Amino acid sequence: MRVEITCTNRVGILHEIMQIFGEYRINVTSGELGGDSGDKVYLLAPGMLATQYQTIEKSLYRVPGVQRVRRISLLPLERRYFELDTLLQHVTDPVLSVDHAGRVIAANVAAARAFGVSLDRVPGLQLQRFLPLMQVAELLRDFAVPRYGLPVVVRGQNFRVDWSPIALDKPGDVDPLAGAVLRMQPWEKSEFIAGLPRPVALWDFDLRRESCLQLQDLAELGSPLLIYGEAGSGKTTFACAVHYLSPTAARADCHRIVPQDGKLEIPKHLRASGTLILEDLHLLRSEAQLAVLRHLRSLPSSIRLVATCTAPQSLVPALAQRFSALCMTLPPLRNMRPVLPRFAETLLRQELPERERPDIGAEVLDLIRRQDWPENFNGLRDYLMAAAGSCERRRASAIALEDVPDLTAQKSLSLRDWGRGLSYREMMEQLERSLLSELLVGRASTRELAKELGISHTAVANKLRKYGLSAQKK
Repeated sequence: MRVEITCTNRVGILHEIMQIFGEYRINVTSGELGGDSGDKVYLLAPGMLATQYQTIEKSLYRVPGVQRVRRISLLPLERRYFELDTLLQHVTDPVLSVDHAGRVIAANVAAARAFGVSLDRVPGLQLQRFLPLMQVAELLRDFAVPRYGLPVVVRGQNFRVDWSPIALDKPGDVDPLAGAVLRMQPWEKSEFIAGLPRPVALWDFDLRRESCLQLQDLAELGSPLLIYGEAGSGKTTFACAVHYLSPTAARADCHRIVPQDGKLEIPKHLRASGTLILEDLHLLRSEAQLAVLRHLRSLPSSIRLVATCTAPQSLVPALAQRFSALCMTLPPLRNMRPVLPRFAETLLRQELPERERPDIGAEVLDLIRRQDWPENFNGLRDYLMAAAGSCERRRASAIALEDVPDLTAQKSLSLRDWGRGLSYREMMEQLERSLLSELLVGRASTRELAKELGISHTAVANKLRKYGLSAQKK
C-alpha cells in the first residue's frame, strides 16, 4: 500500500510519523519527500492491510502539522519511471543507458533488436561487446569525449551514436561520470566519413584540460576555427573532435582534406552543411593558400571550417584573417612534464589490446618524464611501441630500462618552461647528461674525455655509468 501525507514542514515531524508506523509494526520499505511546496511525504508499506491503514490514519491526524492522509496508486518516482519506460519502448531508434563500468543498465526493444538479443538479456551486458571501436572505458573516464554522430557498426549495420553523459556533479564537466545514455540512429555511410580518424577521447590532463574545455565551448559555434601547435601535439585529433562535439554531427558529414604535393584539393561538390577540416595549411605555398581562400569564399556559411597549422604566422595574411575569429593552441608535451607518465600509460592502453599490454616500470616512467619529446605524441607513441616490442621479445610483463631506446635530452625552450615539474637536481642532471652525450661523439675512450674536461677518469666513468652512457653507446 502507498500513502501520501500532507503536512507542515517542521523539524521532527517525519520522525513522529515513522514512529507511528513502528508502533503498529508496519514495515515501510521506501519513501519520498516532495510536493510543490515540499509539504508531502510518500511512503510504501507493502504488507499493510486496509484495517491497519484505517487505524494508522487516525493516529497520523493526531500528529501536530498533519493536514491530510490518503492512499495513492504510485509513488511519484514510480509514476515517472513507468511513464519514461513506456515512452522509451515506443522510440524507434535504439536507446540504452550504461553505468560507469560500461555495463548496459536499460535498453529499449529497438536496441535489443539491433544487438540481436532478447530484451531481458540486455541489462548487464558489456557495451564493449557490441561497440568495440568506441573505447567505452575512455568515454566513461575523466576525459573530454565525442558527443554526437559517432560512426559505429553493429552486426553489419551502420549507426550514428549520440552520447549524453550522466555527470556526478554539474552537467558539461569532464570529471568522472556516473554513466551515459546512448541513442543510435541508422544512417548510410558517406565516402567522406571514411577518411576520418577513429573518434577518440581527448586526454584532459594538466594544461590540456583547459584546451579540452575550450574546445567544448568552441565546437558549438559556427565561425571558422584555427587550431595550431607543434607537430604531433594532437591538432588532427582536436580538429575532428570539433565535429563530434557539435550537434551537427548527428545530421551532417565531416570532410577532411590533407595537402598533397603542396596543394589542397577541395571537392567541388560538398553537401550544404557539415564540417570541413583543412589539415596542415603551413605546408602550402603562398599561391596555394590564396587558391584555397578563393574556394572557401564560395562555400555556403552552413559548412563549419576548421583548419590546422603549426603557427598563424605561417599563413598568408588574407587566409589568417579568414581564421582570425576563433583560434586555439595546443600545449607541447614538454610543458606538461608532471603528467607525462600518465600520458604514456594512457597512450599504451590505446595502442595495445589488454592481453598484449605490458606495464611500464617506475624507472622508465621517470625517464619519460625527464624528456622533451620534440615530436610530442608521435614521438612518445613510437618510443613506447619500440619498448613494448623489446619487452615482448624478452617475454617480460613490464617495460624496463633495457627495453627503451636511448634518449638524449635537448633543451628546446626557456629554462623556466623546460624545467617545469623537475627539481633543481633533476634539471642539472638533465643538462649534464645532454652535455656528456654530445661530448662522447667521436671519442673512442673515456680517458680522452676526462683529459679534455680536466677531471679524473674515475669521475667521468661514474657519471657515464649513472646516465647509462658509454663511448660505444651514443
